[in-house]
Amino acid sequence: MHAQAEQVGCEITREKAVEATQTEGGFRIETETGDEYATESLVAAAKYGREWLETLDEGEFLGDDGEVDINWEEHKRCGRTSVDGLYFAGRLGTAEDQAVVAAGQAGETALGLIHDVRRDEGLPEDLATHYTDWVFVEGSIIDGDWEEHVRKEFPERVGDADLSEARFDELQSQYVERKVEQAISPSEQRKRRRDGHRHLVEYIDDGAVLERAEEIKAERSSGPDNE
Repeated sequence: MHAQAEQVGCEITREKAVEATQTEGGFRIETETGDEYATESLVAAAKYGREWLETLDEGEFLGDDGEVDINWEEHKRCGRTSVDGLYFAGRLGTAEDQAVVAAGQAGETALGLIHDVRRDEGLPEDLATHYTDWVFVEGSIIDGDWEEHVRKEFPERVGDADLSEARFDELQSQYVERKVEQAISPSEQRKRRRDGHRHLVEYIDDGAVLERAEEIKAERSSGPDNE
């Protein structure tokens, strides 16, 4: 997961946050080493050691038990708090102890944050909500030209939003460009699969990898083609 995050441009640090302060542009986070980070949005996920958030709280969203006290109906279950730009995820929220459940809620929070950013950028509501990050092999979803398909699809995404012709064309171009990038060639799919396997191997014990490689070699050498 960390490798994937870094591949798309994230910077990972393992410093412990000790204080969060609201600024005009978002938040300033101070760590135990004295380093400071500025950010427009902030997602908090650690249930324990949450004292660094109390400077933002003002009695609004942190309950006595350490969990977020939030109006789910109002915030649409997307990790939003009463502090603009501050989100929660995982065990700081209402997720159970199971890692997969906490990760699922974190994904939902990420979608809520993405929606809010896109909305603040001026995207119509339906378009701000519509976000996908998956890819597919060219020709596997529809027959015909994918770019033409998404271009025709775009008006449905903006609905009845009041857009000038210039703004409509600008948003449509952005939408089509991003969607077209989701279609990858079969060779690119094979490359990504191979790269993914190589990344995975880095986290497996070398001895287990070599042992399995010998087993595969033996299985292939004793197969029907070698008899």
